[in-house]
Amino acid sequence: MRRTFPALLFATVLALGVLPAPATASHNADQHKRMELLFTSPNSAINSDLAFWGDHAFIGYYRNDRAVGGFRIFDISDPAGPRLLKDFSCDGLQNDPIVWDRNGNGIADLLLLAVDRTMAAPECGAPRTAEHGDPTGWEGVRVFEMSDDPADPFAEINQVEAVYTDCGAHTITLWPGELDETNKLLVYVSSYPLRAGPTCGDTEYLNTANPYDEDPGSPASPLHGVIQVVEVPLDDPSAANELPVQPAISYPGDPDGINDWCERSLTGPGQPCPGPFEPAAVACHDIVVHVDTRQGAAACAEQGQVWNIDDNGIPDTANPTLIADDEVSSGGTGNIPGAIDFFHSAMFNNDATVVNWVDESFGSGCPPMTSWAARPWHPAGVHKTGKMFFSDLATGAFLSEFQVGDLRPDPAPTAYCSAHMGMAVMGIQRDLLVNAWYTGGVDVIDFSKPTRLKEIAYYDIAGPGPQGSDNWSAYPYTGPLFQGGPGIPVYASDGVHAPDSARGMVVFRTIIEKAGKGGIVDHLNPQTMD
Repeated sequence: MRRTFPALLFATVLALGVLPAPATASHNADQHKRMELLFTSPNSAINSDLAFWGDHAFIGYYRNDRAVGGFRIFDISDPAGPRLLKDFSCDGLQNDPIVWDRNGNGIADLLLLAVDRTMAAPECGAPRTAEHGDPTGWEGVRVFEMSDDPADPFAEINQVEAVYTDCGAHTITLWPGELDETNKLLVYVSSYPLRAGPTCGDTEYLNTANPYDEDPGSPASPLHGVIQVVEVPLDDPSAANELPVQPAISYPGDPDGINDWCERSLTGPGQPCPGPFEPAAVACHDIVVHVDTRQGAAACAEQGQVWNIDDNGIPDTANPTLIADDEVSSGGTGNIPGAIDFFHSAMFNNDATVVNWVDESFGSGCPPMTSWAARPWHPAGVHKTGKMFFSDLATGAFLSEFQVGDLRPDPAPTAYCSAHMGMAVMGIQRDLLVNAWYTGGVDVIDFSKPTRLKEIAYYDIAGPGPQGSDNWSAYPYTGPLFQGGPGIPVYASDGVHAPDSARGMVVFRTIIEKAGKGGIVDHLNPQTMD
C-alpha cells in the first residue's frame, strides 16, 4: 500500500503496500556488500512484479495518478546488459505477471496479468472507472497469448480472455501441480476489500447486476472471506474461467476474527477511521506454493497460514496445518513476538521445513514504527514493524526475525524500509532469501540456520528517500548466467514512491560463496517454488 494523501498519512493502495512520501537522504553513497549494480531501465512508472522464462524477463508497471500501465519484456540472455524487446500498453493496477511456455521451446507464449482496479471494460485500452465501486466495472485476471517464434519472439501479443473476480486480483499465484493430468493451470487469486469494488466491500457487495460477474445470484461477503481460483486450459486459454469453488478464509483464535484497518491506525493519528477504506477484511494478500510437498503458505492480512493442497489443486484452507499470529493483535496468544501490521507475503525454504513471513508496515521510518489503537485485548502502543519472521514448519515455533533498518538505520523522519517481496534461491544446498525493502534496497539473507540469520549481501542506492533505492520486488533468477565473471543475477523492480524517477527493472551481480551445486533454473514465477 502506498501513502500519497497528506490528510490520511499518505494511505492508498499499491502493494497492500504502505509507502510513505520521499525522505531526506541520510546516506551520501551507495551502501553495498557482495552486490554490484549493473543495469537500470527508467520508465517513469511504478514497477511491480517480475516473472521469468528462458532468456526473458517480464515486468509489470502502472501509475496511480494517471492512466499508465502495462508490461515490458526484456531479453536477459546477457544479464549484465538486458535489451527491451516489447513495451505492451495495458492499463490496470498492479499488473503482476505470470508466464508459461506451452510448446516447450523455451519461450513463454502465455501471460496472465493481475488487475486490482475497477476498469470500464476488460479489454486493454479500457479507461479506469470514475469510482472503484462502479456497478458495471471490471477487475480480475487478463489472459494473453504471445507468439514464440525464436526469430521474432513476442511479435504478436493478443488478449484472449479476462476473468472477473470479486475484489479484483491483487496478486496471483500459479499452481502447476495437476498439469500432467489436466493440461490446465490453476491460478490462486488473492485480494481484499481495502476499497469498494463492483462486487466487493461493505457497500457494493449487494450488487447483482454486474455484467462480468459469473455468479450474479450470490453476492460476495463484504469482508471477502475467500480466495478465488482461475483455471486456464493450455490448449485454449480463451476458455479460462473462475472455478465455482472459493476456498474460505478465516482467522482461528483471533480475538475479533477480522483484519481491522483502524487497529493499526492506518489513516494516521487523529484522522477519521476507516476514512476512505472499507471497515475490515478477511482475505489473503500473497500465497506461495511449494509444489513438491503440495503445500501453500498464505499471508492473510491478520494471520499467516500453511495449507495442504488437495489432489484437485485446491488448497485446504479450512484445516491449516500451521497458524502464525503476532502477540499484539492476538491478545497475547500469538507465536510471533511483537506486532505485525499486515501479513503481506510468505516463502518456504528449499526443503519446506521453514517458512518466512513478511510484515508490510503501516508506519514510517527505517526501521518503521506504527501507532496501534487500543482494543479490548491490547492497549494502544507504538511498535516496530515491517520485519520478516522465520517459523518452524513442523511445530510453528518462532525461530528468528530480521529488519534491515536495524543494520542500516535511516534517521530521516519519513524514511521507509519495510520488508516486501522476495524469493528463495531454489535448488542449492543453502537456504538463501533475496528480498526487497523499498528505500532500504535489496539484500540476501542466509537462513540455513534459521535461528542464526546472516545478511550476506545487499545494495542500497544513495539518494533522498525514493530517489535512492525504491524497490518493490527482488528475485534471484539463474536461467542465463553472466557471460563474464562470477555471480548470480538478482533482478529488482524500482519506482514505487517516485515513479518519475523510477529505475524500472534493475539488475545486480550478487556474489554468493559456497552455495553448493545446482541452482540453475529455466523459469521463475513469483510465489511458485517448482
